[in-house]
Amino acid sequence: MHRRMLIRRLVTAGMLALAPLRALATWNRGAFDSALPDDALRAAFGRSDVLAAVEIELKIPTNAYHGDLVPVMVSTRLPRVTRMALLVHENPKPLAALVVFGPRALPELATRLRLVRSSEVSVVVESNGNLYRNSQPVRIILDGCRGKPFEEAGA
Repeated sequence: MHRRMLIRRLVTAGMLALAPLRALATWNRGAFDSALPDDALRAAFGRSDVLAAVEIELKIPTNAYHGDLVPVMVSTRLPRVTRMALLVHENPKPLAALVVFGPRALPELATRLRLVRSSEVSVVVESNGNLYRNSQPVRIILDGCRGKPFEEAGA
């Protein structure tokens, strides 16, 4: 009986100790709820003026069979990267990811995106106080809802 109570108390104490870790994650609601890419950038970074940069490597397929899980990998050689954002321009809410990097973190990101339809995908990197962008168009072959090619589905 005493052993069960001890285990319950240890589990409860562990859960209470881990609860503050949830508070470390921040949510920029204004940026993620924006309907336009420039509005999302203004909410996330405070401005939307970006420069093209070849130092940002964006690996994403140019043709994707379905738009449900499109793999994307981003890396950059830009110095002192503090934040990185992924945008899917044709999605109803274009900001797909916003990552904050620590001072010694390696600025790389690998994830999967959901694309509603064929769209341009951009990555915006904040480096030394400036915003840099690299983009690539992605064509979705099949409509995920109806299983038909987009041309036939009327999209």
